[in-house]
Amino acid sequence: MKQFFKYMFASTLGTILAFVAIFIFSGILLAGIIGSAMMMGSQSNSKVKVKDNSVLVIDMSERLVERTKPSPFENIEIEGFDDQKAMAIGDFLAAINAAKTDDRIKGIYLKGSMFGGSMTTLEEVREALISFQDSGKFVMAYEEVYTQGAYYLASSASDLFIFEEGLTEMFGLRTELAYFKNTLDKLGVGVTVLKGPDNKFKSAIEPFVREDMSPENEMQIQRIIDKVWEGMSQNIAESRNMSVEMLDSIVNGMLVQEPSDAVGFGLFDDAVYYDEVLANLRTKLGLEEDEDIEQISMNKYIKAYDKTEKAGDDEKSWELKDEIAVIYAVGGISSGKSNDDNLGSETIAKAIREARTNEDVKAIVMRVNSPGGSALASDVIWREAKIAGEEKPFIVSFGSVAASGGYYISTHAERIFASENTITGSIGVFGLIPDVRGIVTDKWGITFDGVKTHDHGDFGSMQRGFDEKELAYLNASVTHIYDEFIQRVAEGRGMTTEAVDSIARGRVWIGTDAIEIGLVDEIGSLQDAINYAASQAEIDDYELIELPKQKDPWEEFLKDLSGEAKAEVGQWVFGEEYKWIKKMEEVKSMEGVQARLPYDIIIE
Repeated sequence: MKQFFKYMFASTLGTILAFVAIFIFSGILLAGIIGSAMMMGSQSNSKVKVKDNSVLVIDMSERLVERTKPSPFENIEIEGFDDQKAMAIGDFLAAINAAKTDDRIKGIYLKGSMFGGSMTTLEEVREALISFQDSGKFVMAYEEVYTQGAYYLASSASDLFIFEEGLTEMFGLRTELAYFKNTLDKLGVGVTVLKGPDNKFKSAIEPFVREDMSPENEMQIQRIIDKVWEGMSQNIAESRNMSVEMLDSIVNGMLVQEPSDAVGFGLFDDAVYYDEVLANLRTKLGLEEDEDIEQISMNKYIKAYDKTEKAGDDEKSWELKDEIAVIYAVGGISSGKSNDDNLGSETIAKAIREARTNEDVKAIVMRVNSPGGSALASDVIWREAKIAGEEKPFIVSFGSVAASGGYYISTHAERIFASENTITGSIGVFGLIPDVRGIVTDKWGITFDGVKTHDHGDFGSMQRGFDEKELAYLNASVTHIYDEFIQRVAEGRGMTTEAVDSIARGRVWIGTDAIEIGLVDEIGSLQDAINYAASQAEIDDYELIELPKQKDPWEEFLKDLSGEAKAEVGQWVFGEEYKWIKKMEEVKSMEGVQARLPYDIIIE
């Protein structure tokens, strides 16, 4: 009962705080609007300007996402608000690329103690920074503390510094999963598990029935993090002019305790203070000691870059152009409409249909960043993707994860692009049915009774479990869906079902391995996929349109404000354990047979 009040308290207080936050923020917003309106006459035509001899400042900790939401405050200047917005990875990379040929930008200053994106994004940004330096410009990185992800990105810099008394984390990679079996046992909650034939690698159900990793799951995850480290260590070693063996010995021996150690081993160029970094920047920019350094943040440069592009349109910009539709399939897969956490089959299927029937759209690129979800919803999206691919070039680009249902919806693409570190595969399905009689009857004292017309009329009732015939029925359903899954893959990838089954069984693969076994065609970015789609459609001059169309920003803002307030309360009440409560909430929302990846892999 105490837990009940705890949950109720969090929910109620979250709602109250949401209304209070909206009320307070309304006052701030009104002040911002009034202030903006007073200056509108003089600033209506103002633009973000990039001054000559500028440094582009990139904060590694800023959030990078697949697609940003339209902001209701885009044209309203409120101090400090702009800096908290996430940036779309596509805009971010395009801005770095534009800065290469922008004579006003002389170099990049990289800061931030951690990296705010996924493994795939980390690789893409690192490659963009190297390409930027290949143009003859500098990248200088400096921070007081570096996590491993931040250091990996910063290691690509031509000038790499750490604070004189700073710290860098170099301990190697790890992954850690939470297991809830003992918790469920204490609560009196049982679980009926359904898996396809020999789906021994499908580990999504393990946290609810085991206390630790199965040997199969341990093997596949070990392979993934080993491959990730292999790529990271090779790139670091190359950038810092050392051997991989030397780097591994530094990490294994925990040899870096002080900044001087890191400098001595060649991980950094020097340990310095901030004023010395500024002096170094002035030297590179040809400035005197007392001259100011012109800086522009990535957020502002993206705006300047966008406006420059629009202003540069030719006189015939009014004419209809060919289009390539980029469809964002991001999040867990569920039936119905998309929301902040899930991609809905109804929403994505409609977007694919819209692109297919639009005569101006000559090719379709689907950007998939999904761990999967409902098998039924995945099949709905797959069908629309298959039809679209029969009429137009249909290309798929994988983000950090495109596994299980995320792979299912991609099987019939003409070509699949992925990152070296993309997590994919997980071709398998499972069913997870909780039995709450222990907690409902034993703990709460609730009992059930009823009548039925047939032997299985109470199939799925809370008052009993499943008999042998019912379990056979459920397992047959899961087996059918698994067989259909591997058949879809076989058709789409030009393989036999036997060959697919040998690499399926729920096993997760990393991008480089997925290439070798035929699940992916090419290592490449979203832009590579777009370029390929344009070549297949035989078009040179085209515009990109993004689907699904995004909702009204004001409506979304008010909804998000309420959700964020509740999340803050949840974090406050439960602390670090709140993330596991959210995981349990995900399980509650699962409907039907699932094609889902069980975990996230994050480099900090």
